[in-house]
Amino acid sequence: MWFDINRFHLLVLLTWQFSIFFASQQIFPIFSNYVPQWKCGNGEPSSDCAVYETCKSNLTFVNVAFKSAAMEYDWICGKSAYLKSLFSQIQFAGVLCGTFSFGAVSDVVGRKPVAVFALSLGILMNFVTGLAPNYQLLLGIRFFLGLSVGGTLVVVCTFVMEMLLPKQRMALRAFFNWGVARLMMTLIAMALPEWRISSIACAIAALPALLIIIFVFPESPTWLHNKGKLEQMKKSEKHIAKMAGVPYIPVEHQKIEHSKTIREMLQTKGLMRRLFVLWSMWFVASICGYATDLNSNTISGDLFVNQILFSILIAVSKMVLVIFDTHVPSFRRRTLHQGAQLVVCLCFLLLTFMTFYGYTGLAFLIVNLIGTVFIEYTWDACYLCAVESMETACRASATGTCSLVARIGAILAPMLNYANLWWPPSVYLTVVLLGTINLIISYFFLVETKNVNLDNVHIDPSSEEGTPMIDEKPSQKSDQ
Repeated sequence: MWFDINRFHLLVLLTWQFSIFFASQQIFPIFSNYVPQWKCGNGEPSSDCAVYETCKSNLTFVNVAFKSAAMEYDWICGKSAYLKSLFSQIQFAGVLCGTFSFGAVSDVVGRKPVAVFALSLGILMNFVTGLAPNYQLLLGIRFFLGLSVGGTLVVVCTFVMEMLLPKQRMALRAFFNWGVARLMMTLIAMALPEWRISSIACAIAALPALLIIIFVFPESPTWLHNKGKLEQMKKSEKHIAKMAGVPYIPVEHQKIEHSKTIREMLQTKGLMRRLFVLWSMWFVASICGYATDLNSNTISGDLFVNQILFSILIAVSKMVLVIFDTHVPSFRRRTLHQGAQLVVCLCFLLLTFMTFYGYTGLAFLIVNLIGTVFIEYTWDACYLCAVESMETACRASATGTCSLVARIGAILAPMLNYANLWWPPSVYLTVVLLGTINLIISYFFLVETKNVNLDNVHIDPSSEEGTPMIDEKPSQKSDQ
C-alpha cells in the first residue's frame, strides 16, 4: 500500500483529518460573520453603512446565502460592528492559551487523556454554540472552543506524528489537510445555511476523531518510552500491531536527550538567529492567512461556490507540492518560501488596486484564489524549515515558540478585517507590506535545509548562523 500504510495507520490519518476539521472552527467566522448586501426600499443593493443606519425600518437583505450570527445580533455597522472581529479574536485567544497549556499537560500525564479531554470539550462547546441565548454567552463559549482547538492542534498532532512512520508524514500533508477540512465545513454550511444548526452539525461531524482516540488508540509508545514506562510501551506497541494486522516486532528507540529550554536557545547565537527568522515567517503567514480567509466572505459571487473553490485549490495544491518536492531534488526550501511569498505580494498588490478602484469581477476572484494558495505554500515552508533547521534537543520547543508567535498573528488578523470598514483595501495592502518585509528577511537570513538529516543538525554556539550537516541523499527523516 502507498507509504506502507496499514489499517491502523489509516485510522490515524482519518483521526487527523477529523481533528483538523474540528480545528477549522477557527475560520467558521467566514460564515458566522457573513453579511450580504442590503437595500433601502426599492433602492440599489449596497454595503454602505450610511444606508444601513438611516433606513433600518425599510431595510432588506439581498441574496442571503447564510443566516449568520452577525445578522442575528446586528454586528454590521456602527459600534457593534467590532463584535464581528471580537468573535474571531476571542477564539484565537483561546487557541493561544490552549496551545501551551494542553501541550504542557500532555507531556506530564500522557497524550491520550489530554487528547480525549481537548476534543470532548471542543465538540461540546461547538454543540453549545448553536444553543447560545445571547451574544455575550456566545463569545464566552467561543473562547473555550478556541482553548480546545489549541489543545487539539498541539496534542493530537503530536499523538498522530508519534504513531506514523516518517514517510507517512508526506501522505498526511498531501491527502489529509486543511483544504479538505475547509471543504467539509463549507459543505455543511451550504447544506444547513444557518449558523446555529451548522454549528451543531459541525460538532457531530467531528465525533469520529474522538471515538477513534477513545476506543482504538493506546497511549503513545514514544511518550511512554520518554517516561521510562517500558512495559506499558511494549503493550501499546503490541496493541498497535494487532490493530494493524501485522506481527509484533520490537522497535528500537533512540536514547532520550536533554531538551533545551527557550532560555538556552536564545543564549546560542546561531539558534537565536534562526528562531527570529522562523518567528517572522510564522507570524506573517498566520496574520496574512487568517485575515484573507476571514475576508473571503466579502468577495462577490456565490458564497459557497467561492469557498468550495478555495478549499479544493488548497487541497490540490498540497498534493502538487508533495509530488513536486519529491521528484525535483533541486527544489529548495528557500525557493519554496521566497517564491511563494513573492507571488503572494504580487497577487495582493493587484487586489489592493482592484479594491481601490471598485473592481469586483471574475479576475478579482482568480487573483484571490492564486494568492491564497501561495499563502498556504508559505505555511508549508514554515513547518518544513522549523523542523529541519533546529537541533533534536530543541526542535519541539522551537516549533512550540513558532506556534505561539503564529497565534499572536491570528489574534491580530481580525483587526485588519475591521479596518476594512474605513478603507476597503486594508487587508490586502497589509498582506503586501508584511509579506515584503518577510521576503527580505527570508532572502538574507533563511538557511537552506533541503535533504538535511535531522539527527545531524548541530549548531555551533559560537557561530552567528550555525551549520547543519546536510546529507547528499534524502534521509528517511527528511520527509517530515
